[in-house]
Amino acid sequence: MAAEHPVSYGDNEALFPQIAGLLGWSGQQLQDSIGTLDPDQGVKIQQAYPLAFFDEHLRHRQGHLLDGPSPAFPAVTILP
Repeated sequence: MAAEHPVSYGDNEALFPQIAGLLGWSGQQLQDSIGTLDPDQGVKIQQAYPLAFFDEHLRHRQGHLLDGPSPAFPAVTILP
C-alpha cells in the first residue's frame, strides 16, 4: 500500500482532495502528498483491517481478511 499511498492511515487522504483547490495544489502535488489510492477505498481499508484484527484476537472470531490478499482490497499488500 505504501507505494500508492505515501501518507497512510490518517485523514489526509480524505481531507486533502477537498482542500487542494483552496491550497492551490495541482493534481500532481495532491498525488505526491497522498498517492493514488481512492480516498473512499482508503477509509474502507482503515475500517476493515483493524476490525478484522480485533475480531480475531479479542472476540476470537476467525475471519479470512488477515489470511492473505483480498479481492475486496487489492491495494493492500500483506507482508510476512
